[in-house]
Amino acid sequence: MVVSKDYPYLQVSVTVGSFSSPFRALLDTGFDGHVILPQALSSQLGRPDFLVKTRFADGGEKEFPAYRGAVEVVGLGLVYLARITLLGDECLLGQGTIKRLKVTFDPGNEILVEQ
Repeated sequence: MVVSKDYPYLQVSVTVGSFSSPFRALLDTGFDGHVILPQALSSQLGRPDFLVKTRFADGGEKEFPAYRGAVEVVGLGLVYLARITLLGDECLLGQGTIKRLKVTFDPGNEILVEQ
């Protein structure tokens, strides 16, 4: 089990090809994708594997670069394959990753994560 006192964030490691880096990831239960990384990483990640069409709450749509990669919750020891999308300026974990874990939110205090 991993306990994050940095509510609502979790420490993860994300790998795309030869790129691997730790991130402080916001758990976003309203995002149905896997992982979002900051768009500023595009030069480090190179050519995307594909483009992902994203629909926003206002109904608008836009395509963003995406990669095949992996995410590991630091301290849990499991690595999950994930679609990594570049968008915005923060690392987010969405339902595509969260649903693979048992996550308990103690609002304002901590997040408990188990396999």
